[in-house]
Amino acid sequence: MKFRRTVSALLAGLLLVGCGSSGGSDSGSTDADNSIVVMLQSDLNTMDHHVATDGTSFIMQSMCIGGLVALDAESQPVADLAESWDISEDGTVYTFHIRDGVNWSNGTPVTANDFVYGWQRLDSPDLASEYAFIVETIGVKNAAAVYKGEMPLDALGVEAADDKTFVVTLDQPCGFLLGLMAFPSFFPLNQEFFEAHADTYAQSIDDLLYCGPYTFTKWEENTEYTFTKNPDYWDAANCTEDVDEVTFRFLSESQSAALAYQQGDIDVVTLAGDLVDQYKDDPGFTQKLDGFGWRLSINFLNDSGIFNNLNLRKALTLSIDRDVIADNVLKDGSIAAEGFIPLHFAYGPDGTDFRETAGDLLPYDPDAAKEFLEKAKEELGTDNIAFELLYETDSEAPDKVCINLQAMWKENLGIDVTLVPKSKKERLDMMNHLNYDIGLTRWGPDYADPQSFLDLYKSNISGYNGAYFNDEVDALLDKAETGEDSADPEARWADMIEVEKMLLDDVAMIPVFQTGTPMLINPDVTGIEFHNAGVDSYRHIHKN
Repeated sequence: MKFRRTVSALLAGLLLVGCGSSGGSDSGSTDADNSIVVMLQSDLNTMDHHVATDGTSFIMQSMCIGGLVALDAESQPVADLAESWDISEDGTVYTFHIRDGVNWSNGTPVTANDFVYGWQRLDSPDLASEYAFIVETIGVKNAAAVYKGEMPLDALGVEAADDKTFVVTLDQPCGFLLGLMAFPSFFPLNQEFFEAHADTYAQSIDDLLYCGPYTFTKWEENTEYTFTKNPDYWDAANCTEDVDEVTFRFLSESQSAALAYQQGDIDVVTLAGDLVDQYKDDPGFTQKLDGFGWRLSINFLNDSGIFNNLNLRKALTLSIDRDVIADNVLKDGSIAAEGFIPLHFAYGPDGTDFRETAGDLLPYDPDAAKEFLEKAKEELGTDNIAFELLYETDSEAPDKVCINLQAMWKENLGIDVTLVPKSKKERLDMMNHLNYDIGLTRWGPDYADPQSFLDLYKSNISGYNGAYFNDEVDALLDKAETGEDSADPEARWADMIEVEKMLLDDVAMIPVFQTGTPMLINPDVTGIEFHNAGVDSYRHIHKN
């Protein structure tokens, strides 16, 4: 953990250095002194925090709604809507004390009942939220039975002892629970307002309530979204340095965004790799390694059934030159994946990076790939191997990566791959409904523990909607998360390392790269908090 905080501190330092380097450049200055414009690479999908699954939506939700805690610049939990909390001696009961003066934007107080109602809706089988699993992940009592409809919603281990006291009861201790209380899925929901807007909830500004540092004041779909400082936020008196207005502008093309930055029309821009050399000497240039892992998701239930053949899957992963994709194609600070769990993300009981302990599990070996392909053809009874590769077009990287994957599979294996480019919304919908062959997707971890990744392939967890099933993986994760190893940090960590190896030996997915992000940030702008796990925060952004 110590090293991870050092990385965060270094990034913060880079931003501060940029703040003092305003000479010789007027790029990045917007017309309004107290407003900021931030580029979005992906469009907003939904403002319903119990339905959302993507980072863009989570960022906007966290601007205008609050959680029990927030994450500080070093990704540590700090008090937000809850002023304090108590943890039972055995670690299974958390009692949160909601502070006085916390109100929704309609003047109604935020109460413990809002958290009870929100958590029950998240775990409701009627909603079938893709994030329902996270309630079970932290071990909330009866979460699995409630989601399966075996128990009523009020059996979930959450209660309002009174209006200001929210109590969470767990089946077993959870060391990362506090940090997750800053994650939007666990935000409150006002029952009276929600039921009055049931048919249109979260579909417009007027169909939302706010209790965060900003309110949502302008919603132009596919274009831009503006948030205005909330004078009724409980900590408004200490947010005087924060800008009055933050606008998120959807620009999928980095060159246009960089030009807007130079012209002073935008303050924060994410660059494509081929623009790094052009802007690396700009005073506002910075680069960071994210916790996002991009992988090829395999639909084992596709109509052809070819992906059930392990030798074919081995051929596909061994024929990918990940270093070429990271260094020559993306050129943005991304690195070749060495496993499913990213680098500089999770640290074991002895402080060692997960990747350092687990090692590089993704070699490039085209000769071995050819041998596995020949075995696959014999087993499948065909020489004609072909499939479709689905990816999103909302940003430039997926297109570049998939074009190169197509070329690698053709050159190394002679396989013809048809590219299927879709918008992110379409891509998500197709993958959620298992209407694809192989799809390029990414995962941004919700908390700094390998479980955040590994649970994606845990098929006995509530809400699982994937196409991969492995009883041995399920059993070992059960042992680590809720079973005999859950209270033994060293044993639990060893289980996690073994689970990753099992998944990759079985080619349950094909990791490709870990995201690096080159950015231009107006040297006068500070206060952006990047989190390798959780949601990046623009809540306390300000301009000198």
